[in-house]
Amino acid sequence: MKPILIIAFICSVNITSFAQNAILWNEKQPLQWLHFSGPVNENSKFDAESFAEVKFNYVFNSPTDFYFDVYANFNKDISWCKKEYQTADLLKHEQLHFDIAGLYAKRLKAAFEGFQYSEDFKNEIQQIFDQKKTEYHLMQQQYDEETNHSLKKERQKDWEVSISVQLNELKYKFNYAKK
Repeated sequence: MKPILIIAFICSVNITSFAQNAILWNEKQPLQWLHFSGPVNENSKFDAESFAEVKFNYVFNSPTDFYFDVYANFNKDISWCKKEYQTADLLKHEQLHFDIAGLYAKRLKAAFEGFQYSEDFKNEIQQIFDQKKTEYHLMQQQYDEETNHSLKKERQKDWEVSISVQLNELKYKFNYAKK
């Protein structure tokens, strides 16, 4: 089988525009309000919106010889906040949305690397991605519901602790160098 390079769910952007428009998740690089540079939706009932996503690409030589690059990124151009609501508490809430994306990038990488692939690897990879994507969106929704979008301070703190513990449990490191 010839090596196959697949890039999944990645827009064709050059390195410069990627660096300007997106932030790769890194637990040591917290979000700042200046990262929320998208147009504000004044009609929204929300004070802010974060657009974080999990992406991947891979090289597949055989069912036992493969490499996955999995990462989460924050899109600055479509994330926004109403200036009058830019508080430390709201920024923590939005940061945790991004941290959940980082958690799911780690979970996705672990799922990809722990799977026994067959010759139908493309479908198997897509099924793994679809399952983790569903889990990711459900967790984001649950987070907002349980914290009432950061208004329930105790639940917000519980989520911060829980996500931190879960991130620490997964030891996968990512190569953030973009090609």
